[in-house]
Amino acid sequence: MKAYWDLYDRTLKRIAEEKPQSIDGIKAVLDAFEPPSSGIAFFPGGADETLAEAIHTAGWSIDYREGTYVWVATSKTGEVLTHVEGDIYRGNTAMA
Repeated sequence: MKAYWDLYDRTLKRIAEEKPQSIDGIKAVLDAFEPPSSGIAFFPGGADETLAEAIHTAGWSIDYREGTYVWVATSKTGEVLTHVEGDIYRGNTAMA
């Protein structure tokens, strides 16, 4: 179980440090941790550190948030992604 949480933390750290500004860049990092589920990528919650925090540290703005399970982020280059209960989607699907 420790190995899982170590990889979880390293995945968030990679995003914060590498600062990918494209959805494909985020997807590449997340896919190394967990395969996609319903969306184009997946990252589970359940820890103190979150994907939203890592993406924000990487320079994305969090434009919409409903709890920790639904949020929309925009990169410095204008790419938009939506996070819904761990699944990542292209564009703003939270308010569609």
